[in-house]
Amino acid sequence: MNIQKAMSSTLYFGIFAMISAAVWISTAIAINPSFDFYTGALSQLGSPGANDPWVYNVGLMFTSVLLFVFACSLLLHSKNRIESSGSSFLMISSLFLALIGIYHGGTYPHDFVSVWFFILSDIAIITWGIGLILDDRKWAVYVIVLAILSSSIGFGLPWPSSAELETFGTAAIGFWAVLMTLHFRKKSYPKDNLIVHQ
Repeated sequence: MNIQKAMSSTLYFGIFAMISAAVWISTAIAINPSFDFYTGALSQLGSPGANDPWVYNVGLMFTSVLLFVFACSLLLHSKNRIESSGSSFLMISSLFLALIGIYHGGTYPHDFVSVWFFILSDIAIITWGIGLILDDRKWAVYVIVLAILSSSIGFGLPWPSSAELETFGTAAIGFWAVLMTLHFRKKSYPKDNLIVHQ
């Protein structure tokens, strides 16, 4: 496998990360029938009082590795320093995701690392949107609109539970990962076709 194909393959790790998060969290909810999604927080699934809290905590740590690989892939695909900065923010964000699993619910740093995971993810998305203005304005609009809408809805609406807000934030990150994957796959096809015709 050449370097270009390897770079293209790692772009899918953003989508894999979101699928991983959904599977691990859904499994944690399934083995905790007393958990109320509409009033509780997802962190309860990883707290000492939960059934098999390691499922949630290990799941977040595993997902963080996938997200970090995706961030590295974005860095390899970046065209300017602004995009590179966005990739760096996502790398740090993925580390904070791992820390959520390490400092589970009930520990002192948990709230800090949880909040900063989403803040750094938002900064990564916004930064990439700004960087894309210099490369592809149409896709830049998509990313910036997503960042503004998700932040406005996340901070503007009165969410009944933390779990709902956390799920919405995760879904927004996942949608951005899909957008970025489609963007770079779309840009790579002409190059692939050119190589084939030669």
